[in-house]
Amino acid sequence: MVFTRKMTKQEKLIVEEIIRFVEDKHNRSEGHDYSNILEVCRNSIEIARKIRDPVDPFILICGALLHDIGRINAPSGLFHGIDGASRTEEFMESLIDDIKTIRKISKIVVRHTATSMIPPQSPEEKVVFDADALDRLGYMGMMRGIMGKTGTMEHIIENRIAKRMADYHKLYYKESRKLGKTLHKETLDIVTMLRKGLAKRAKQIHEIENYKLILEE
Repeated sequence: MVFTRKMTKQEKLIVEEIIRFVEDKHNRSEGHDYSNILEVCRNSIEIARKIRDPVDPFILICGALLHDIGRINAPSGLFHGIDGASRTEEFMESLIDDIKTIRKISKIVVRHTATSMIPPQSPEEKVVFDADALDRLGYMGMMRGIMGKTGTMEHIIENRIAKRMADYHKLYYKESRKLGKTLHKETLDIVTMLRKGLAKRAKQIHEIENYKLILEE
């Protein structure tokens, strides 16, 4: 399935307007910057071309481009799916007069993240969910996940490891897993390296603490 149809000329103009909008909003973001948006969009198109489920290209691409709009100027990304859906509806209402299409796009935004507690249902929702998960894998995905996080290094790394280890197995489509197989292997290699580093660091800290005790005797 390549797509259920071709986008109209008007839809292409709307997509161009959305691209300008998200580029302006995300170009100063940390971690979830404009490159992340483009990568999720690219992954979405790649997955949609391989699966058998019917996918509407306009709804998919709009949802992929706007999926992280809820992170802009937000102190926490915890509810960025829900916040993003509201922002998406408001923005899309300025571009099209079709509430049914707008709702389909906003559902992609709210359901692309597990933090919304609303799992994806439509093919477009599942595709963007998978596309976003794929961009969290591998060397670049791990680095992007660490950026902007606060807390001890050990806490941040262990938290990222736990999340990234689960991402690959939550993908909806086998086609997504095929696309992400190499990235998943990269992730496993990074996890092994980081855990070795954490173990070495813990040992060194223990040795320093023992040395301090000796000096105090």
